[in-house]
Amino acid sequence: MAEIESESQFVWKFIWNILLTPITLVMIIFKKKQVGDLFKPFADFFRFVWEPKFTVMIILLNIAAFFYSSTFSEATMSSLANYPSDVLQISQWHTLITSGFLHLNLAHLLGNMAAIFIFGRAVERTLGFWKTAAVYFGALVVSNIFSSLISLYLLGENMGGVGASGALMGLVSVAILMDPFYLTYELIVPLPIMVVGWIAIYGDITGILNPAEDGIGHLAHVGGFLSVMATMFFLNFQDKAKLKKGLLINIASIAVIYGIYFFFLQDKISAVLP
Repeated sequence: MAEIESESQFVWKFIWNILLTPITLVMIIFKKKQVGDLFKPFADFFRFVWEPKFTVMIILLNIAAFFYSSTFSEATMSSLANYPSDVLQISQWHTLITSGFLHLNLAHLLGNMAAIFIFGRAVERTLGFWKTAAVYFGALVVSNIFSSLISLYLLGENMGGVGASGALMGLVSVAILMDPFYLTYELIVPLPIMVVGWIAIYGDITGILNPAEDGIGHLAHVGGFLSVMATMFFLNFQDKAKLKKGLLINIASIAVIYGIYFFFLQDKISAVLP
């Protein structure tokens, strides 16, 4: 399996190459380097983007599906969206997959694809193409089934859902367990990927506890997070060991952060806030 460069490796190499540009120019003048060497940072960028093959493929498929679906009638869109009642009809099980390639608007699509690029890359550099594909599609199916059953039997709702968010959250859960200290620049400031994952999980839990008409399928997201339990069946002993170690690291990190807040920061924050 070809090694996939981390975000930190790329960022620091890119910055270094940019800083070397004046020296490269001088060396070109003295014919010690070729003009093409000036474009090395851009070549590195394109290589960085295309390295995670499955991640790039699924992003391109989602983009193509989005523009193609813009030609669909409302009836066709409805037939491809996932309704909770679909889980009870074998003839509608295809919606467990097709709904993951439909998005409400461009912002919905771009938000999901940007996150898939980050978390998909983190997973694929550890698990490779096929296992990442299993994680993605497994999470998509599990998240839709989970959301459907909760909606039908607890909430009594049958509203259609679309989007790749459930699959994305499957990638998030595996990423924060497989490589919790992997640095991502998704929020501009470099943060361990487990912290970014916690933020996503916290947002979904609060979204469920405090329902709002935000159009976000928080139940599907939670189903995506939980799909990591099904993912275990696709992994070998070493991968499972990494997941277990990552789980312990996440639990310990949360405990330490909560302890610092409870013993040192709670009173100070309470004194500042009204």
